[in-house]
Amino acid sequence: RAVFCEFLATLLFVFFGLGSALNWPQALPSVLQIAMAFGLAIGTLVQTLGHLSGAHINPAVTVACLVGCHISFLRATFYVAAQLLGAVAGAAILHE
Repeated sequence: RAVFCEFLATLLFVFFGLGSALNWPQALPSVLQIAMAFGLAIGTLVQTLGHLSGAHINPAVTVACLVGCHISFLRATFYVAAQLLGAVAGAAILHE
């Protein structure tokens, strides 16, 4: 369940973050709007999924937790794989 949460959180983070930065037909989004979208996405995902998986949402965070002996090597491997797949899936949804 925790691995699926990492997949879902990364998918949603990439989807909402990159979706906010796309060239919209009305006008280009400002840097502030893009930053707010990323910030609100990460905050919401950590609040909703943090208690299930720790909400790393980033392979660098997972590796740091592995180095700090907070998670096992096997769990870190599954987390990183889920995060990479989630990022690719989130970008694929936005791909035209």
